[in-house]
Amino acid sequence: MTQNRQTGLIKMVLLIVIALIVLGFFGYNLKDIVSSPTVHDNLVYVWDLVVKVWNTIIVEPAMWLWDKIQGLFD
Repeated sequence: MTQNRQTGLIKMVLLIVIALIVLGFFGYNLKDIVSSPTVHDNLVYVWDLVVKVWNTIIVEPAMWLWDKIQGLFD
């Protein structure tokens, strides 16, 4: 099980690195994009929305499911 998680993490890191290389190849500068006030405001809005949805809708079912999964390994 640990082997699968490690290869999944490695694949994700490689995918991110490749995506950054491709974006750089096409002339996109992530620093300029992220430092834009409009993008910053959008990211803050989306993050606040995600936190609100997590806290009001998802947290209880997720914790129930996590408890059931942990109960399988006790």
